[in-house]
Amino acid sequence: MALQVRRGTNAERLGITPLAGELIYVTDTKQLYIGDGTTAGGTTSIAGTIDALLADTSPQLGGELDLNGNNITGTGNINITGTISASGNINLGDGAGSDILVIGGAIQGNLEPNTDITWNLGSFNKQFKEAWVSQLNVENQLTAGRIMGDIIADDSTVVFDSSTGLVASAQLTGTLPAGVIPAAMSSNITGNLTGNANGSHTGTFDGDMTGSLFADDSTLVVDGINGSMHASSFIPNGNIIEVSSISAATSVKQQIISLDLDSELILTRKSASDLSASSATLGTISFGVEDSNGAKSGAIILGNRNSLYLMADSAGAFSDAALAVTLTDGKLAVGSFGPATEKLDVVGNIKASGSIQPGVYADNTARDAAITSPVAGMMVFNTTGTKFQGYTGSAWADLN
Repeated sequence: MALQVRRGTNAERLGITPLAGELIYVTDTKQLYIGDGTTAGGTTSIAGTIDALLADTSPQLGGELDLNGNNITGTGNINITGTISASGNINLGDGAGSDILVIGGAIQGNLEPNTDITWNLGSFNKQFKEAWVSQLNVENQLTAGRIMGDIIADDSTVVFDSSTGLVASAQLTGTLPAGVIPAAMSSNITGNLTGNANGSHTGTFDGDMTGSLFADDSTLVVDGINGSMHASSFIPNGNIIEVSSISAATSVKQQIISLDLDSELILTRKSASDLSASSATLGTISFGVEDSNGAKSGAIILGNRNSLYLMADSAGAFSDAALAVTLTDGKLAVGSFGPATEKLDVVGNIKASGSIQPGVYADNTARDAAITSPVAGMMVFNTTGTKFQGYTGSAWADLN
């Protein structure tokens, strides 16, 4: 049969003093008390009882606690001063993001994931502030908004000096893959670069370049093998184009070679104004010298809208008309700036080492048809009668 002990509420228990050894069960707190004959309500402090352990606010173990294959479960905190050793898995948090792991001490040993390339350290929205490591080994990709510090090669040479902002490697080799160098690179690079570099260059390029140069449409501009230029047009930055000879050369030659086409040298004056009636110079070819006495031109070929001038002046002034040969609309003037009134207009004397042949006409009729407005001093040869004839200003006269 069942054995029942004295029972009641906790308030009822406190109203009596149980006898020594008398058991009292409290129905509302589910605790067991034992009377000692003097304590009102009895006591739970008898060592070894379950109720004594429940009632003790700071219980202590008298030896090692062996779980015997069981778990410790519950809701609360674990506060331990000492070392926790575990040979199995340690599960901290439920992965929902609300659990916090606080570490206030040092970590001794390696921190290694259980599988390769699976777990992350931090996230895009929750990042660690700073990491202090002696050496960082990255197998694949390193993504960083900013990297501060020097870049050292395997042989301990400085590839990038953060104090100067210069890439000072003695040799940069290889092809830079897309994304390694940012689209806008403002740092300086010194040294030799061997390989392919794609993208625009903004700034000063100081040094030697070996290889060919291509335009945006992949057409050849400079042939790095034979040194030839293949530009369809050349626009200088200033008003002087200087071609220097090498030290061993005796002359500088500029040759225009076309492939089965005629070669042209065109000097064009471009203007927003109307130059159809202007006498402005359109282009000049000058032959000069620059020595210890300074720079001076000795001869020029000058062209304008309808005239071509050829001049040689040792003084380099080119203002004396007597030194000019002028071709205007098919008429040549010697010794003047023209325009010539005849096919050949000479100001000065004419000396010929060979024969001079005047106009030859069959008779007077043919002569007068060709020369409708003769002027004094004209001379012709009339084959009728084999006569040299000269015009006196009013009539033709036989000279022999």
